[in-house]
Amino acid sequence: MTGTSRILRIYVGFVGILLVFPLLIVLAVSFDPGSYIAFPPSGFSLKSYVEMWSNDTITLAIKNSLIVGLISSLLGTLLAVPAALAIARGGAFSERVLYPLLLSPFAIPWLVYGLALLFFWSVTGQPLSLWTIILGHTVIAIPYILRITLAVLRDMPPNYVRAARVAGATPWNAFRHVVLPYIQPGIIAGASFAFIVSFTNIPVSLFLTTADNITLPVAIFNYMINNFEPMVATVSVVQVVMIAIVLLSTRMLGATRG
Repeated sequence: MTGTSRILRIYVGFVGILLVFPLLIVLAVSFDPGSYIAFPPSGFSLKSYVEMWSNDTITLAIKNSLIVGLISSLLGTLLAVPAALAIARGGAFSERVLYPLLLSPFAIPWLVYGLALLFFWSVTGQPLSLWTIILGHTVIAIPYILRITLAVLRDMPPNYVRAARVAGATPWNAFRHVVLPYIQPGIIAGASFAFIVSFTNIPVSLFLTTADNITLPVAIFNYMINNFEPMVATVSVVQVVMIAIVLLSTRMLGATRG
């Protein structure tokens, strides 16, 4: 191992410790039996975990966040994949106009976007519900899925589709049996990123949630303002575990498809 490689490994390890260390502190605090957050913990107890699953607001928020994340990722995929195909085959106009337009949610601050959505639904008279949150998160999801899918699609040799068409495949069959399997890892990766962004989103959800459609990040935010109990750390640990499950599942699906 060269000196440069050794320094690089040390640097990466140091950065990894900086990223993981706060999570370890939150994990330790989540098992504290005390009535307020303290570090180091005064002991070990599962009290906060039991209380969390018996808290109606938290369980409702978890269910709502899962619903919003899954549906917005699905809708984003249904919109982003055809857009990726159109941009890849559409020439200069699609590349210079359509592509930047669909990536524009990246450039808009989420607080501004969330406030704009609140004004929009108020003007249209649409009551706030899970569907207003889902539609708002779908707009955010599209750029993530589009960018990754388009990157995979551009890497695909054009001869694959030509060979399928020469062999007699219809455009739909060529897409279904050639293009879709090739870009499927990109779709899965993009959808998983979109789900995680939705599952952890506060700025947009904060303007669109009510007591009946509260999401998990907003519930954690509200709980932190009004309480200083270890259950805040417990809910955060559960959120991190769910995100880790999504990432591991994405990796396993990508390896299987690869």
